[in-house]
Amino acid sequence: MSMRSRIMLSEEEFLSLRTIPGKRELLDGELIDLPPAKHYHGIIAKKLMSLLAAVLDESSVWREEAYCLREGRWLIPDVSVSWPDQPTERGWYKGSPMLAVEIASRGNTAEELESKTALYLEHGAAEIWVLYPRTQTMVVSRKDDISGLLPAPSITASCSV
Repeated sequence: MSMRSRIMLSEEEFLSLRTIPGKRELLDGELIDLPPAKHYHGIIAKKLMSLLAAVLDESSVWREEAYCLREGRWLIPDVSVSWPDQPTERGWYKGSPMLAVEIASRGNTAEELESKTALYLEHGAAEIWVLYPRTQTMVVSRKDDISGLLPAPSITASCSV
């Protein structure tokens, strides 16, 4: 079991980091580095984006789009749907997306996924989906309701984990 070292950064330091493979988020000043996603992760995200774009305005469906929830809190959901009138500042969305989707992978801990879900809801998300490809299940969370473990859409069925 590997322990991650904690790296604390100001928002200015975070925004000046060089781009690396994977995903970088900032949670209350702590840098969260996630390894590059595996191929199945990308397939699931791409299929999910296509399904969402078929029923929603395609221009509001995103893959790995950064959201500044507030100073020191930057999250990048795997797939998201922005609010129709979502404000931007300095080129990034402010606040939570309308829908945030996290696809659980080797870089995530249960605690991180639960924390992200709470933060998205706290900052205005209508709904959060956490997909678990290994078990082909998902948890749907809303401000006043957690729908528990549900069968995941068939988009995960053809992906070997």
